[in-house]
Amino acid sequence: MQTILHFAQDSDTSGFFPQLARWHDRSRFKMYFATLNPIDGLLRENLESQGVECFSCGCRRRAEYPLGVMRLAKILRRNQIDILHTHLFEPSVIGLQAGVLARTPVRVMTRHYSDYHTRINKRWHVGLDRLCTRVSHSVIAVSEHTAEHMLAKEGAPPEKLHTVLNGIDFDRVALSGADASERIRREFNAEDTHLLVQVARLHPEKGHHYLFQALNEIQRQVSKPVLLLVAGAGPFEAAYRDEVRRLGCDKMVRFLGFRKDSADLMSAADLVILPSVAEAFGLVLTEALYLGVPVVATRAGGIPEIVDDGVDGTLVPPASTSALVSAIVDLLNDEDRRKKMAGAGRAKVLERFRFEDMVRSYETIYEGLVDNRQRAISSQRSAETFAER
Repeated sequence: MQTILHFAQDSDTSGFFPQLARWHDRSRFKMYFATLNPIDGLLRENLESQGVECFSCGCRRRAEYPLGVMRLAKILRRNQIDILHTHLFEPSVIGLQAGVLARTPVRVMTRHYSDYHTRINKRWHVGLDRLCTRVSHSVIAVSEHTAEHMLAKEGAPPEKLHTVLNGIDFDRVALSGADASERIRREFNAEDTHLLVQVARLHPEKGHHYLFQALNEIQRQVSKPVLLLVAGAGPFEAAYRDEVRRLGCDKMVRFLGFRKDSADLMSAADLVILPSVAEAFGLVLTEALYLGVPVVATRAGGIPEIVDDGVDGTLVPPASTSALVSAIVDLLNDEDRRKKMAGAGRAKVLERFRFEDMVRSYETIYEGLVDNRQRAISSQRSAETFAER
């Protein structure tokens, strides 16, 4: 049995790591989990209830990251970890250094973001991205767009790259009840409104600004009141609240913070909106399509790998308020078209975006790396034995 440690930041609002714990093959892999920053208590409780031992490097600021390298290296050595799998930028920078220091046999990184550092001209960060690729044995890209960017812009070795599309656990996207949609509309007094929903962390990458700018014009072109529910947390909440007040559309926007019932929220929507300016994948769109809700999103990153434009949603150029207005108004004013789109993407999601299939793909990559290492060791020993003769 191989031991594997997943290394991440601190929390997990998407439930990604508890789902990994649920779906990993326990007959072949013993899973551990560690975080760079102090671990979220609920995340630890969830994972430990599934038999996953958890650790934390406990770093509260970047000045402590060198200590984090040493702490993680000690964890890797003490638990004889065979496979280190890092996630996101800072955990990969720190985690892979620790893996090299601890001589962890197999080091894998998932790139959950695509061209963000290149697009905002963060040359130092791009350099660290390249370093992480260099010290990894394999890199998993969450979309073809991410893989193509790494090849073309970062010079990643093609033999190291694997594209594994993100998956969703369909049980996790289950509605709370048959009346979930009606309950949400009652909660927000939205029984006779055009209800829009955006589920995303509050960050400029997600394009909230362009949607906020579009709201007044959308309202002018449709017959019913428009209400936008913004579900998600992040450091830009205060700035976004100020923005909608300045735009005079604050009565049309409700900031909900993190909601555990995001599936219920989306099921109640006329449209789910994701106006991202950068997006490695766009997992929330797979969830919306699975729930049978049409989407309006941008042609950013991996989104076109999820949404079939004109079939189960509409795609527009990123950073274009006018394009958002046109697409949203067209769909709100055409109920028949919305109904035709609703559910059109569900079969595709069931076939292409199963979380279990994603985990099996991960495990195939792990086993290939382990086999390669064992063959290399066996070949080296054979050569040494021959030389001794």
